[in-house]
Amino acid sequence: MTRVVIAGGSGQVGLRLLAGLAARPDCEVAVLTRRAGLPVEGPNLHAAPFDYDDDAAYAQLFESPCDLLLIALGTTLKQAGGAAGLIKVDHDYPVKLIQALARTNPAAKVGLVSAVGADGHAIGAYMRAKRDLEKALQTSGLAHAVARPSFLLRDDSSGRPAEWLVNRVLSKPWLGIGHRVFPRGHRFWKWAPVSPAAVATALLEAAFALGPGERRVLEGRAFKEVP
Repeated sequence: MTRVVIAGGSGQVGLRLLAGLAARPDCEVAVLTRRAGLPVEGPNLHAAPFDYDDDAAYAQLFESPCDLLLIALGTTLKQAGGAAGLIKVDHDYPVKLIQALARTNPAAKVGLVSAVGADGHAIGAYMRAKRDLEKALQTSGLAHAVARPSFLLRDDSSGRPAEWLVNRVLSKPWLGIGHRVFPRGHRFWKWAPVSPAAVATALLEAAFALGPGERRVLEGRAFKEVP
């Protein structure tokens, strides 16, 4: 039995991670939540009330064994009320989880939802948060898989303005051109829009397959709906 903890199970990718885990009877899953109930039901999914602002809660969380920590936390500047709130959700909370797990179980694995470009020259609070979070994960010593999707193909109109533009206007011609002209072009597909389901599927596969100390980065064609 693989014991999984997931943070951020209510977002676009997080919901698909929960659905994937619910289909795995070999996993026992604790879903960190601030509210009662779960967005996805499953016999192996259990709500774990958690206060991200309580520093003592992080050590207590991993008093129970954890083999795999999945982090899909994320917000927008508007939702967070500014850069400070965004950094807290996209960087500070995940780093506290990673550090607490590394102290408790150095043999555990981590699956992280990051963003394309987090390894480059970060511009803006969001990209700086993702870049610094990836650095903290690398220095933790934990085996980890990092998914770096570009724009997410969303089912709703929420999210960042750039994502709305890509979903409503650019996604179909972008993907059409890519399949015809750049079927194997890494640079093109690295920035292509991708569905949350494809991100979640690739991250779960990579995280479960990690060896001790291994690091895997998923971008572009690593998401299997891309050729």
